[in-house]
Amino acid sequence: MPAVLTQEICLCDECSRNKPRSQFSVANGVCLECFDRLYTFCEVCGVALRRNTRGGYYGPNARGMVHDGMNLCYDCYDRRVYDNDNRWKPTALDVSFATYDKIGSKRKYGVEVETADCHGYRRLRDRTKFGCKSDCSVSGMEFDSPILYGDEGLAYIREFLAYATDNDWYADEDCGCHTHYDMRDESFEECARVAYAYRKTNALWKSLVAQYRRNNSYSRTPYWTCADFRRCYDSYVDAVDAEHRDFAEFSSDVTEERHEICNLTAYEAHCTFEIRVLEGTCDPKLICNWITLNCRFIDAVKRMTFDEIDEVFCGHSPSQRRALGELIGDSELIEWIEERASAVAR
Repeated sequence: MPAVLTQEICLCDECSRNKPRSQFSVANGVCLECFDRLYTFCEVCGVALRRNTRGGYYGPNARGMVHDGMNLCYDCYDRRVYDNDNRWKPTALDVSFATYDKIGSKRKYGVEVETADCHGYRRLRDRTKFGCKSDCSVSGMEFDSPILYGDEGLAYIREFLAYATDNDWYADEDCGCHTHYDMRDESFEECARVAYAYRKTNALWKSLVAQYRRNNSYSRTPYWTCADFRRCYDSYVDAVDAEHRDFAEFSSDVTEERHEICNLTAYEAHCTFEIRVLEGTCDPKLICNWITLNCRFIDAVKRMTFDEIDEVFCGHSPSQRRALGELIGDSELIEWIEERASAVAR
């Protein structure tokens, strides 16, 4: 029997009000009023899903998704999305010996390529390690890479997208290209510094993507500011001893919105940071340079304090791009950054 029913008067976990136990949900320590406002159930298995502040659901051990108008836990969503011959999961890329000369980072990464048209994609089943699934926001399919790393990972992206080029795949303004960066080996403090740096450099990343993507509802500028972040950080650090600090717990105090330029909620689900602002594309050079740039950015800023990040990335996007160039110290990539910024500004 849930603990909530063992007392006559109980404290609601959501509204912090004492109420009779008859006014509580049997699913958890939440009163019925708050449960109706903040929760729903998976329409297949019945597990309780908590609504975040701006839509979407989160279950106790898995994220909830909305699929074909149904509220589903992640497990049920997964079965529905992939239970079809035209959809399949990514499979692991086994690289016994990796090199890092080109990417300049040992960080693992992944990419989600959304398409408007992907002629001939069914022929890729069992011939690629990329997964394939439908997405209601695009007219084509979404292709998800396995966990990638090293120069070999970039080479595999180019190999996959060569098939896209040969078959005239394209992305339109409904599509995005989302990249994930592994944060499993980073400390709480390092994760916080990287998250703060992405918020500080919001203008920089916007200056490197297509105009229509900069205010897209699927990759919004966060509602929270750097000042908000630092206040939450100081409060959390004061309240939780160093041994028990958890970035997923802390970041939920900052935001529960996944449709931001840097999606921090991906950390709880995948131990990654998801960068969502890049427009949809099947261009291997753009995707590989974008991944390389983000990997090196993360490697650099995770070692900096908040004050150092503020100092290095002060000013508007041109000065932030110059600061980024000085950090990464790669003349070829620096040249690409400026070429890209000029191209999307036209």
